[in-house]
This record gives sequence, structure tokens and C-alpha cells, in this order.
Amino acid sequence: MCICIFSCSSDENTYTQSDKTLNVYSELNEKLATYNAAFWSENNIPQTRSFWKRLKGYLLADAGGALIGSVFGGWGSLFGAIFCSAVAGPAYAEHEMKSKDDGIITIDTTIFKPITRIPTTRNPEDMEPANPENQGYGTINSNVTVTNSGIGYLHNTILSKINQKHPDVYKQSVSSETMAKYIVTEMKEYNLTISETEQSILIHKVNSTIPKDDVDPNIELIILLKNAYPGFSDELSVLDDFATNVGSLTNSTELVKKYLEGYLQVIENSNLTDSQKEILKSGLEVAANSAVLWVVE
Repeated sequence: MCICIFSCSSDENTYTQSDKTLNVYSELNEKLATYNAAFWSENNIPQTRSFWKRLKGYLLADAGGALIGSVFGGWGSLFGAIFCSAVAGPAYAEHEMKSKDDGIITIDTTIFKPITRIPTTRNPEDMEPANPENQGYGTINSNVTVTNSGIGYLHNTILSKINQKHPDVYKQSVSSETMAKYIVTEMKEYNLTISETEQSILIHKVNSTIPKDDVDPNIELIILLKNAYPGFSDELSVLDDFATNVGSLTNSTELVKKYLEGYLQVIENSNLTDSQKEILKSGLEVAANSAVLWVVE
């Protein structure tokens, strides 16, 4: 089993978009909107369930973690997706439930500070217990997947194995370091490794995106994430669109799979670079598998 390995610049904060890049994503978003409309019409999609916003929080955590981890290639995306899911997922889900999706939002740049210096060692603040109290915890459908291989499959499989070895671990206060240890142990079963330095960087990045207690709940989660990682704004928009739509399909794993396959085909046929396509595909595969993994109330 393998994960597609790719690379990109780790300095998101110095990233500047060219007019060409903006045009490419604009074209892609139009094609995705057309695809969504056709898919909904052809498949007679059932009404969205009332708790889809909480599920969307988990999907953005999982897919966003893969995006953040992509700076270290496929293994970084996998670690980032699993770690962000387990550690930030409950907080993301709770914030998404409280946020409103109407009105004009002004971004407060003090909410999240883009990371300008990455620590080479683990800071005490990175080791704060994961899953703080009073968050929107979810349970998992163990070993349920949309795909049979790749990053999305491994994401669900490893989260399931961790839960089997440490029952209800995702509802407990577990330190970031302990959760990282659990993840790395399971990754080794697939001959996948990630250095302690890379782990430390990703732990710091993920923990920095968890909304603070005093963050305005009216600000949508996707806005907070874009503010934290402006260099990934276009990719986050695509992941947000997918997460918003796939949340209403989770009654049918086959429907989720069908929607993912069509969505990936639109990405493949776009004018994005191969690297941009691979980064998006990884995040989308994680989000699709996450949609059938997490059970939220």
C-alpha cells in the first residue's frame, strides 16, 4: 500500500497567488458548481440531516490536517489528517455548530496568528491535553471506509485501530504527545515514518488552529482556517465546498464514493498543476472517508 508523495513550499505565509492561479481556481470552482448541481439532480439527494454542521467540523479537521501536513509529503498529510482529526476535531465541530453562515464577516487577524517561526523542539504549549472538556465529541464507525487504499483508507483504519487499543480515546483528555505516539505506532505497521521534528512542527501547526475560547462564534470555521493559512485559501475553499455537500450523503457509503469519484475527476480535468491536484485529492479522499467514519450527535 502506498501514499502518493508530493512536495510544496512550507512557507505558506510568503505565498503569493498569480493571476493565472486565481483564474485556474475560478474556473475550477465554476466546474465544481456545475458538477454539484448535476449530481444533486440526478441522484435525488435526501434532505440534509440536522447535525451536519458538527460533522462538517470533523471533515474540515481531517481534510485540513492533510492539507497542513502536505509540506512533508504523503506521510505528512496522513499524520496531519489523523492528528488534526483526533485533537482538533471536537473543537472544530463545536465551533461549527455555534457559527452562523449568513451576514458579512470581517476577519480579525488577532484570532489566529500565522506561524512565522516553527519550533524545532516541542514546546510545553504544544503538549497541552488534547480534546479539552465540553467539546462536541463524536464516536466512530470502526473500519468503515469509502476507498480500499490510499490516504483516506489509512486515515480511517488507523483511527479505528487506535480506538480499539485505547477504547473511547477520542472522548478523553489525551496529550498531543501521547496521541502522536499512538499515530506513529500504527503508521509503522504500514512502513510509514515521520521524524520527531516533522511531528513537532505539525503538532504546533494543528494546535495553533484550534479556536480560542474568546473567538467570536459567529465567525465560520472556514474563515478562521483561511486566516490561519492564507497560502492555502483556494484549497480550503474547495475542501469546504466538498465538506458542505458530502455531509448530506452519509446515509449511503456508495453515494459518498460516487460523489467523491466525480469530484476527483473534475479536479483531474482542471488546469491545476500536478502538485496542486495531488494535494487536493489527498484532502478530498480523507474528507470522504471521514464522512462515513465519524458519528456525531
